[in-house]
Amino acid sequence: MAIAITLIFRASRNEAIASTRTQTGDSLAVAEGGVARILALMTKPENAVLLTRNYDPIDPKTGKNYLGADGIPKTSDDTTIAINEWITPMTFPCLPSVSPNVTTLTSSNNIGNGQFQLLAYRYDSLKQTGTFLISGQNDSSIAHLAVTVAINVTIQNFPGAISTHTTFDLDRIEIQARRIAGKNANIYFDPVTAFNSSNLNGYAIKGGTNRSQYLAAIGSASDTTDTSIDGTIFACKLQLNFPFTAQGTDLGDITDPRFSLLSLPLTGTSGQITHYQTNKIDITDKIIDIDTTAGPVYLYVKGSYLDKEGFHLRGNSKIRNIRTDGQLPRVGDLRIIILYSGSGTPQSAYLYNTACIQNAFLYNRDADFKLETSGDGCESPGNSNFDGVVWAEDLQNTNTSNTGINVPDDVLSLSDLANSFNLYTINKIGSIQKWQRYKL
Repeated sequence: MAIAITLIFRASRNEAIASTRTQTGDSLAVAEGGVARILALMTKPENAVLLTRNYDPIDPKTGKNYLGADGIPKTSDDTTIAINEWITPMTFPCLPSVSPNVTTLTSSNNIGNGQFQLLAYRYDSLKQTGTFLISGQNDSSIAHLAVTVAINVTIQNFPGAISTHTTFDLDRIEIQARRIAGKNANIYFDPVTAFNSSNLNGYAIKGGTNRSQYLAAIGSASDTTDTSIDGTIFACKLQLNFPFTAQGTDLGDITDPRFSLLSLPLTGTSGQITHYQTNKIDITDKIIDIDTTAGPVYLYVKGSYLDKEGFHLRGNSKIRNIRTDGQLPRVGDLRIIILYSGSGTPQSAYLYNTACIQNAFLYNRDADFKLETSGDGCESPGNSNFDGVVWAEDLQNTNTSNTGINVPDDVLSLSDLANSFNLYTINKIGSIQKWQRYKL
């Protein structure tokens, strides 16, 4: 009898274990099926905008976030504040709103004999990855899967040139058929201070029926063939309020008499941003090379000057972003930041003759970027005096030359600034980076 009881007990226990394992396997299968469903839903354009935003509510069991900023459950960065950037509809500057199907994504859904639910999602902008936490339930058994995938982000209608008028002067955007080339050659301007005082509030694509109105608004009415600007023209003011502060090694005034004292090239430092500052740049037929092989370089031009001083490149002068490792320089790795001290006249940035700024981002929130050039000066193919991205108070052209701006195709290195405008992004799920089961 004792042997019989023992055998019955062991058989019952084994049956219970087998049943539990079966239920656990079934719940894991439900969770895996839920992962497939969620990833499929995220390929839809109206849902894909969520891939760069966070959704991390409170776990009722712990009173804290499910994932936390690191995308890992039950770590020290979990907080008691719910994160929900998955709102609907989502609005974007100058574009129609988008309505993701958030309810369908986050509600409990049936799959086979079980249910799955997306509990949380975290986006890591540095690694450009997204982590989904999904539960699967079969009977009383629950399994949790955290799946990390690569997120490929492309900013739709990236602002290759911004002209955002302020109250410092009476200038306005005036392109006058200057060439602005590249797939990111999109212009954003303040419609209130447009060249023809028009009350535009939308945008015009290249070849669009309303294109002539927008060309006239930026002072390019003479471009009747619509060949000067490759991108979309937006009547939309983007606020330039980045908290840049002059810092780093002081180079003194960069002028012709002092140029031989400048130690070139200026170089970046591995693993961090290298900062340089100067009161002004006013050179003729000189070349300033900035080596960003090891890391990004920020060059601050500070102070207030009259137009006869400040930032002037004359003759064949060049400021070049270079690399010595065979890789192409990235536009966001060289940032030329012109600052206004709050007194006197803000300084415009002037390019004369065949001067060129190459592979750079130029920022001049409080004054103009003025092309006084008369011929091609950059080394890249095309007809330009500025290869890069320029955001300024106004874009100005004062002669009949058509040499202009080449906006690079690769602008990902400026995504940290562009993201602050909440521009529409095209997000795509890439390869799976991590597949981890957790017990919550």
